[in-house]
Amino acid sequence: MLAAWRAVCVAAGPDIDTDAYAHHMIARAILADPGDLAVHWVWLPLFHYLQVPFVAAGGTIDGVRWFNVALTAVVPIALFQYVRVTSGRRGPRHAALSPQGIALLAALLAAACPIAMQMGTTAQPEPLFALVMLGLAIAYEEGRTGAAAALLSVAVLLRYEAWASLVAIAAIQLGERLAAVPRVRSWCRLPGAPARRSPDGWLVVAAPVALILAWAALRRPVDGQWFGFVRQTHEFASQVAGSPAGALPRGVRGLAGDILYYPVFVAWRVMGPALPFAALGIARTVREQGARFVLVLAACLAFVMLSWVRRSSLGLDRHFVVVVPLYAVFAAQGIAVVADAAARVARTRLGESAAAVAGRATGGVLAVACVAGMCVVLYVWMGFWRGSVARGWPERNAVGAALRTLPAASTIFCDDATLEILSGLDRRRFDRHWLDDPATWDRVEQVARVDGGAYVATWRRKIAAHEGEGVVVLQAGARGDDPLAGVEILRVDPDGGRAAR
Repeated sequence: MLAAWRAVCVAAGPDIDTDAYAHHMIARAILADPGDLAVHWVWLPLFHYLQVPFVAAGGTIDGVRWFNVALTAVVPIALFQYVRVTSGRRGPRHAALSPQGIALLAALLAAACPIAMQMGTTAQPEPLFALVMLGLAIAYEEGRTGAAAALLSVAVLLRYEAWASLVAIAAIQLGERLAAVPRVRSWCRLPGAPARRSPDGWLVVAAPVALILAWAALRRPVDGQWFGFVRQTHEFASQVAGSPAGALPRGVRGLAGDILYYPVFVAWRVMGPALPFAALGIARTVREQGARFVLVLAACLAFVMLSWVRRSSLGLDRHFVVVVPLYAVFAAQGIAVVADAAARVARTRLGESAAAVAGRATGGVLAVACVAGMCVVLYVWMGFWRGSVARGWPERNAVGAALRTLPAASTIFCDDATLEILSGLDRRRFDRHWLDDPATWDRVEQVARVDGGAYVATWRRKIAAHEGEGVVVLQAGARGDDPLAGVEILRVDPDGGRAAR
């Protein structure tokens, strides 16, 4: 049913997440010039390369959205299977809720999370990243070294949050290595080194580190320095956030608010009534689902939290998607903890038979109330979201429609991914050089002289100073209070606009 709901949103209108268009445009640009690594901008490359074969085969951004509709449904299924198997194996002997009940509750909470639902209607990488990281957490906890190494290698080239999980896993491996040293064991009074980890556990660290270094080496000539794309990420985010890069908020109160922003405030927005139970279920999740399972996903939460504190990210709710499964398990186990407490109270006062009834009744009532509350939050979120999708971008759609009427042989200079993708035109029609760069306009004039004309489509603030060099074909989205608002198509003639004057 939730997948059908996402499908309705996809069918209702265009993707309204601008970054999704940028990712898809980069995949199109890779086909035009595979050697241009600068096209990835500050993003990691794998999501773009995964789309390249799809784009080459004629796929569109809506195809990626439909893929995410299905992919989002896989996360709660995988979560259900893992929690069902692990719940109870190191838990209380007389648990009020069955492993199947706890697993079903965790899966329902993860599936009904509104931010996960919304991202499941876009062409963003969050659904894929969430599934990969969930698989990594499970594989590493279960000691499947090869699978964990492969999944982490994928993850570190998808999103930066995985780098924090890499650090956490390296710390675990180092701790196990030290614990195996007799002198360290004696200092720490440890009974022995963990026996269940295979000696090739460092593969989980070595493989993704090698890929990160390889990408950094490839980008070094482009950026002029090692890991320049990371610095650019910080600079862009801090500029948009209005704070110097790396600056900490002023005052203890502001710092505390920033630290709690993702773990509590964003979590409350997207988890609603499930959040209070999540705090109660942390210890039980660590015990039953495993400390490594928790640490791999919690490291992602620590990363987005620290990034927001340093204003190295934009503080978007979608950054929380990767830890939705973790919070869902926390909440389900928290309800199980309350149910067990109710059973213990009933056992001491009314006997064993009453304890079982009290535990199941308490857990069932809380589970139904929690899921119902999540559904209310989901209904509100998705109502606004579907309305936004249905409204779309009238001015950008108008430009896209106008671009489809231009002569088939003409070159279109466009540095806005939404305009390019919404036009539905062949990727080879576009020149994607930034129109903020004066050198691009020299290129526009050169193409216009050679081809007998060229077209420019972008935001009017980038074109306004050059309108005298051509003829305005279309303006859309203009506002009386801002003469430079909206988008525009400009035709540049071979004579540089002299004939028009």
